[in-house]
Amino acid sequence: MSNALPTDFFDELGPEKIVIVRNSSIGLEGYLVFDNTSIGWPAGGIRMEPDVSLEEIVRLARAMSYKFASYRLKVGGAKAGIKGDPFSEKKDLLITGFAEAIKTNILEDKYVCGPDMGTYDRDIERIFNIIGKPGLAPKPLGMKKNGFPVEELFTGYGVSYCIEAIFKYLKSKGKFEENSKPKILLEGFGKVGIGIAMSLKELGYQLNGVSTIKGAIFNEKGLDLDKLMKLKQQYGDDLINHYESKNLIKVEKEKLFELSKDHPIDFIIPGARPDVINRNNVDNIHVKAIIPAANIPYENGITKILHEKEIIAFPDFVANAGEILAIGVNKIAKSPEEIFDFVRGKIDEKVNEIIQGALEKNISAYDYAVNDALSYIQKYVNRRKKHVEKLNKRY
Repeated sequence: MSNALPTDFFDELGPEKIVIVRNSSIGLEGYLVFDNTSIGWPAGGIRMEPDVSLEEIVRLARAMSYKFASYRLKVGGAKAGIKGDPFSEKKDLLITGFAEAIKTNILEDKYVCGPDMGTYDRDIERIFNIIGKPGLAPKPLGMKKNGFPVEELFTGYGVSYCIEAIFKYLKSKGKFEENSKPKILLEGFGKVGIGIAMSLKELGYQLNGVSTIKGAIFNEKGLDLDKLMKLKQQYGDDLINHYESKNLIKVEKEKLFELSKDHPIDFIIPGARPDVINRNNVDNIHVKAIIPAANIPYENGITKILHEKEIIAFPDFVANAGEILAIGVNKIAKSPEEIFDFVRGKIDEKVNEIIQGALEKNISAYDYAVNDALSYIQKYVNRRKKHVEKLNKRY
């Protein structure tokens, strides 16, 4: 695949810097993209997947810019990707090669990296060890919730808090009966998916369908969340083939969202790769709202179609921000509950702002959130421009 990008991927905001990493001796190909750093140091995770592309990383870096700007955090958007199988024995070698290649970007550009799809805390620790700065690696908080490190749950819980806020809004508009609970489909059951399942259980909501790379299962009466999490620990992604219940339906993972055409479903949660809501399946999606756990789930132009169908296409960069929000309070929080309450409050506030703002402007929730983030970033871009202009006059 060519590394050339279409010209419409470039605008006045970015990307500012694109680093293409190749080392044929070890079969390494990777990318590091700084989208916009006018607000602050660039930050974003490093993912590893066999089909990672430069285009994907550019789009993800922009999503990170939107995410930080949406919550008014003084951080710039970035993302990195390594082509490779995250379960291969070559993984450590590829991580090592990539770390060597982006050492300068971490140390001089102040790139703040973390785990993403296909990478884990130990991979990030390896990177900082290799560049000679082990002290820069993120430190575990040492807090647990239901036996899991809280760091693994922030994103999932944040998504569920987003669902909670949207559900309350729709209920206030008469879209749900008084004592009803939403029916939900979840794509993906990794760390984020487990966090979502745990938080949905706490909220008393119903998870009706879930998918992994092995397939998808659905039960109109609801899935047993405790059983799902137990099977996940035993069988990993193959839990799909070990879950049993009356009236269980099994389908291909790609068909999970389309179950909403024939069964009453209120919310779907995209939680895997980009563009899973697209022109091939949008006509078969019949829900009240889409609340993404994964970044860039919407194919270009799809949010407009969803808006016309009166489906709330909620922005991924707002819904899945639990982890970055937790960073703002975890150093002073005395308990996991304090952190989760903070995240819940911030997300609830932002959801209501976006829903009301979109209604007033008669645009989609997604478009409203993008415009809001862009207006915030633009202020800092203008400041940078004035700074350069002053330098230019001086010299």
